[in-house]
Amino acid sequence: MGRLIQVDGRIYLDTNIFIAAYEWKDEIADHLFKLLTAKRFGGPTFVSSQLTLAELLVSPYRRKDEGLIGTYERLFVKSDWLNVLPVTRSTLRYAAILRADYRGMKLPDAIHLSTAIGANCSHFLSGDQGIKGEYNLRLPFHGETDQESSALIVIRPDVPTLTSLLKSLAP
Repeated sequence: MGRLIQVDGRIYLDTNIFIAAYEWKDEIADHLFKLLTAKRFGGPTFVSSQLTLAELLVSPYRRKDEGLIGTYERLFVKSDWLNVLPVTRSTLRYAAILRADYRGMKLPDAIHLSTAIGANCSHFLSGDQGIKGEYNLRLPFHGETDQESSALIVIRPDVPTLTSLLKSLAP
């Protein structure tokens, strides 16, 4: 069971969050869909990567689901609620540093995490059980500072957490 959280910063949305919101039929999916479609009155800003779109489109393309392809394509255009960031050289360098520090981390996960850290996200919303705890990015090489980033805290899409996030969006 998740803990109630207070988020004043930016929240990174992992690929599985969109899949659950738009492809699943359960209570978590309902809460996620509400979170993604709620009118924004301040509260957290959501961030994701262009990599997310590439991951999201695989299954709909396999199924030839034109409706879902269109939904995902529309979600990943410029909007006031979702900041979609490119995969840059810096993102890839930071992903490599994360993989060096957190052995066994998969490259796509490292790209998502480094994007979130680079976007100054405070939280990372993911159902991926391989991504857990907190992540810090040390920047000791190649002209970077020798300081660590602020901790990126992984939160789960459970009912208490999603209820807390929905409340943070209310006026």
